[in-house]
Amino acid sequence: MKSFLTLTFILFTFFSFGQEKSDQEQIEATLNNYIDAFYKGDTLKLKAAIKPRLNKFGYWKNKESGNYDYYDHMSYDKALAFVTKMKTEGKTRDENKIRNVKVLDIGNHIASAKVTANWGIDYVLLSKDNGKWMIEQVIWEGPYQKEVEEQTTTYYFIRHAEKDRSDKTNRNPHLTKEGLERAEHWAKIFSNVKFDLVYSTDYNRTKETALPTAKQNNVEISLYDPRKLDGKAFMETNKGKTVLVVGHSNTTPMFANAVLGEKKYKLINDSSNGNVYIIKVLGDSITSELLVIN
Repeated sequence: MKSFLTLTFILFTFFSFGQEKSDQEQIEATLNNYIDAFYKGDTLKLKAAIKPRLNKFGYWKNKESGNYDYYDHMSYDKALAFVTKMKTEGKTRDENKIRNVKVLDIGNHIASAKVTANWGIDYVLLSKDNGKWMIEQVIWEGPYQKEVEEQTTTYYFIRHAEKDRSDKTNRNPHLTKEGLERAEHWAKIFSNVKFDLVYSTDYNRTKETALPTAKQNNVEISLYDPRKLDGKAFMETNKGKTVLVVGHSNTTPMFANAVLGEKKYKLINDSSNGNVYIIKVLGDSITSELLVIN
């Protein structure tokens, strides 16, 4: 298991924003308060999201010229007045379809994020005071256009951990002690990845490998049939999400290849349980990387 320590260091750099997961959760809550404030005319949520020194401005696309024209600066007081006016005039909305928050980077005291809402997209800078993340600056563009909402889809494909081989007639063995330790360690490695879904085949060894990570992300394990791998359908179902898929020495690279649309990866050696295939999809762009634990 020493190789796990090395991989942990490598993957920490690869996955981590550089802060604890709680920071990301706090920032996401602040960004959702910000959206709710403008959607529902909620001044309390706005005050919980923005700092008094707020500096916000943006660009609105001119329908006739197609150019983006500078839009008026919005201070803290103007933001409160705008939200109050929306509530007074009954221009609130209950909008969840056009709503997305994405944390881009987190430093020790500052962070950046992207907000997609009905008016367009906002790039946001936040700072942390007294343990609370709040918005300092916003630059935005509108109106909302579907093409700018396009999100990155990320898949992590892994094989099940070490299984019990003591009974060769058992076609559905459980994990060994070493396998259970590896399953827990996968959860630690993925601690800075927020999974929307965790998939597993319907076998003890794969479900036990997936379980710690599924629990960590408060999601149920979704089962799939490894004999029916449809890469295109899977991509369409999980578009814009971050997904963990647990499979077998043959189905894991096969599933990765199905998503990639090419036979890039070979079957996994039966003695190896540490491959992780990372595939990112954005529009027509697909990239992949294989990390291996010996």
